[in-house]
Amino acid sequence: MLEGSAMQNVISDKIKDIQTDYNTICNEVPEFRQFSLKEYSEMRMMVCSRIFGISINGVKTDGFVAYADMLNH
Repeated sequence: MLEGSAMQNVISDKIKDIQTDYNTICNEVPEFRQFSLKEYSEMRMMVCSRIFGISINGVKTDGFVAYADMLNH
């Protein structure tokens, strides 16, 4: 259904980013290998779905905003 859309590239890039981050963590913390890439990806997506883009003193960043997250429920 995404044939020809830009989303194919976005998804592909995101998958590569997650793999790169997972490998970096595993290289720095070998014990992290007890978690599979699939487990890491699932947990990362759970966390990322709760992050809001915010600006603090003119600096764009991400943050957990519990009150705003509750509005989704």
